[in-house]
Amino acid sequence: MAQKKWMIRRSKVDVAQVASDMGISTLTAATLLHRGIRSQREAETFLNGDLSQLSDARLLKDLPQGVETVFMALKQGKRIAIYGDYDVDGVTSTTILYRSLRQFTDQVSFHVPHRQKDGYGLQKAAVEQLSKDGVELIITCDNGIAALEEADLAYELGMQLVILDHHEPVQRAKEDGTMEVVLPKAEAVIDHKRPDCPFLFKAMCAGGLAFRFVQALYEAFGRGEAFRRTLEQELLILAAIATVCDIVDLTGDNRILVKEGLAHLPHTANLGLQALLEETGLQGKKINEYALGFVIGPCINATGRLETAAEAIRLLTTDDWAEAKELAAHLAALNEERKEMTAEAFLRLSKRVEEEGYEKDRVLVLYDETVHESVAGIVAGRLKEAYYRPTLVLTAAEGGGAKGSGRSIEGYDLFLELCRVQSLFTRFGGHTMAAGLSLPKAHIPVLRQKLNEACTLTEEQLTPLLRLEAVATLDQVTVETAEELQRLSPFGKENPAPLFGSRHLYAERVYRMGKKKDMLRFVLRDTQTGVCRDGVDFQGYASFLEQLETHFGPDMAEKVFAGREGVYLDLVYSIEKNEFQGRTTAQLNIKDLRVYGGGNEG
Repeated sequence: MAQKKWMIRRSKVDVAQVASDMGISTLTAATLLHRGIRSQREAETFLNGDLSQLSDARLLKDLPQGVETVFMALKQGKRIAIYGDYDVDGVTSTTILYRSLRQFTDQVSFHVPHRQKDGYGLQKAAVEQLSKDGVELIITCDNGIAALEEADLAYELGMQLVILDHHEPVQRAKEDGTMEVVLPKAEAVIDHKRPDCPFLFKAMCAGGLAFRFVQALYEAFGRGEAFRRTLEQELLILAAIATVCDIVDLTGDNRILVKEGLAHLPHTANLGLQALLEETGLQGKKINEYALGFVIGPCINATGRLETAAEAIRLLTTDDWAEAKELAAHLAALNEERKEMTAEAFLRLSKRVEEEGYEKDRVLVLYDETVHESVAGIVAGRLKEAYYRPTLVLTAAEGGGAKGSGRSIEGYDLFLELCRVQSLFTRFGGHTMAAGLSLPKAHIPVLRQKLNEACTLTEEQLTPLLRLEAVATLDQVTVETAEELQRLSPFGKENPAPLFGSRHLYAERVYRMGKKKDMLRFVLRDTQTGVCRDGVDFQGYASFLEQLETHFGPDMAEKVFAGREGVYLDLVYSIEKNEFQGRTTAQLNIKDLRVYGGGNEG
């Protein structure tokens, strides 16, 4: 399993002076500086940004053409189909468009492909069927940018096409070896990843794009104020869920969408979301980005993984409370089933990695026909975290082929690398950090060989890195600092939860916690300042045990847990508030630890 490297972020600006000028702790000041915020004014914008500060959507290439096409289709009463995807981003963006267009017409429907039967993206068979059903305009969301042949077919069948996507456009090798972008034929191709798109913010997901598109559409109808009064809050929540779950940058426009969406979620009028909050135990509780990414999102995702994503869209569009309750319970149950399948597949494949020599590979390409294809991406993500390698997990597909998903690490553009070997695939798509693909089974060994031969990742790049905002002493770990840091949320990609490091801490007591006794609570004393704080570690039990045995032998763990011995530690942690029995204290949420000494201090 991958060992972590610790790196302290540096700033040329005087942190103490910024802290004094802004009236905040030095730890908070360091965190802001590392996010490019150097003044009170910039901090106010970062902390209090609202919808008025979103980037100008008119700069999205083809947005005016897309809005005009949909506007005229609505005016003329044309049949419209929204073609989405089966993940959270696809479900929520489909819902945003469907709910919005239903305000203007009843001639709108939605279609989401079945993960196992259809696969990702716009399909020729679906285009043909939609044409037979009388559909005259297809709006894709969270797919379409790579549907070159399918777009041509829609054109041949006399259908209009508007593409809303955030994935990378197809690149093809030219005769001179350079790559060129190829776009599908459509009335509008709205994707900020287009090289010719001047839109300033380049990290939007499909849910965010759908929200901006609907804003522009309502303005075109002269109903911008009605949009703000009736739909904006509900659609913001869906855009926020999509943004967190699709793991796009939580900066700029995305940060605003998530912040605003989270503020509205506890008071949502959406019956499906109300039922899901109740089913997952979130009703009446403070809801943060973690709840979106690890509770609500997986439930929405589960239907697309194990059944059909249409069930999740039904949940998010129903006006019947009984139906909402029934669907929410079903989604939660499916998610529990998905968790079990994922855990089993991860254990099986991690054993293969360690027993069959895969650890020497810089890119993991694993085939296992018993992996349910619906969890291949999740399993690839877990293996990527465990071994810190770009990882592809493939399983059997209909017709004797293989299909699966990949997840990448910083410094490795997975989509670009797949583009270089695209002749091996029958179908593929994605972006820098994630991709989906189908290929003949016989091509799997070739894929593994070619990706590893072309991989230029160094050993340093293959070592997971924890970036620390500052080195702290425990007297700096206070409730006030925890509250300041929490204001920097929502946390996620490019705005991670701040991490800090402390050296020379003495763990006076270590307690095992949890049902399996595999979580730890530390009573820590700073040997430099004498200040004591509590720390909790929810995932480091195995590492702590291994280090104790390596440094001191097999008997040390028993002595430590019995309170007969203490240990000296260096720690990486986040600073959080702990509220217990009416008392609020600051505690360390430990993310990594290093044991370097032991004994009783006397």
